[in-house]
Amino acid sequence: MLEHMPALYEPHARWFHLFDMLSVAVFTLEYLLRLYVAPEDPEFSGHSHPRLAHARSPFAVIDLLAILPFYLQALVPVDLRALRFLRLLRILKLFRVLAPAWKEFVQANAGRTFRQRVHALVFPSDYGGTLHQLFDGFIVLWVVISVVAVVLESVHSVHYVLSVEFIVLDAVAVTIFTAEYLLRLYACVETPGYQRAVAGRFKHASSFSSVIDFLAILPFFLEVFLHQLFDLRFLRVFRLLRLFKLTRYTGATRTLTTVVLREWPVLAASAFVMLLLVILTASLGYLFEHEAQPEKFENIPQSIYWAVITLASVGYGDISPVTPWGRAMTSVLALLGIGIFAIPAALLASAFSDEL
Repeated sequence: MLEHMPALYEPHARWFHLFDMLSVAVFTLEYLLRLYVAPEDPEFSGHSHPRLAHARSPFAVIDLLAILPFYLQALVPVDLRALRFLRLLRILKLFRVLAPAWKEFVQANAGRTFRQRVHALVFPSDYGGTLHQLFDGFIVLWVVISVVAVVLESVHSVHYVLSVEFIVLDAVAVTIFTAEYLLRLYACVETPGYQRAVAGRFKHASSFSSVIDFLAILPFFLEVFLHQLFDLRFLRVFRLLRLFKLTRYTGATRTLTTVVLREWPVLAASAFVMLLLVILTASLGYLFEHEAQPEKFENIPQSIYWAVITLASVGYGDISPVTPWGRAMTSVLALLGIGIFAIPAALLASAFSDEL
């Protein structure tokens, strides 16, 4: 599809061709392997010619048509570029995975209500099976695509060429995320603890993951409906919050939450000590350096920036003490800050080790 955008294709035609060659090599290998093991496949093993039966099956025909244009163009001295559209048939290869997953899902949810089936699709359960995993993978894929698009949109040269495509892509992503949000809100009452129609949905809507889902689509709708009243283009940066949607699909997030909650009292005490140390360092920096550098240590709040980068051992170098007392104080507090700032890291590392 990107080949039909001259501004994008022409400067990178070689890379498009290399990618197509790699894709054809992978799909050809897959086709040959499936043809080779066809006699072992229960679907074709009963035929007198199992490989021929496999080659005539719908999925095998799609696999062949997906790679055929490349070889025809390479072997036949005729302009066959019109056959390139057959490469779009590669998307039908997805049905090789979707068809059995859908069949499994229907069998597992036989006799269940529509809402229960929706719940099995969008929430982890014993009834979701492979289709639920594919649904999660589909959402993760669109999260990655939309975040990459937001990042690339900030590059002026790319945005100038693909401005319309970015708008369409964002609209498609928001449509998918909105449908997901509404499906989760509709089916959440099937989850234990959320059974009440109103209270259960409100409880779900106020959960962290649901708030992230809502914030991931909110900027788009605000800009669409309120663009005539306010300039809301600055909200586009909040589309990067979609990245937090990935926290739903990784066990690391649950582990991190468990560890932080378990060690919260000690972490809170460490944060309080760090806050006191930052204020003390900023105050002493102001006391010793204000007269020598009034533009850099104008007041204590302004000195907090210097205190944080000093205690955290970052040391950008844009602000540094010049008086003997200021340098002595900085040396002592910088060494002290290494130990204080290391406490939370040590606690979390130990807690993670225990949790794993």
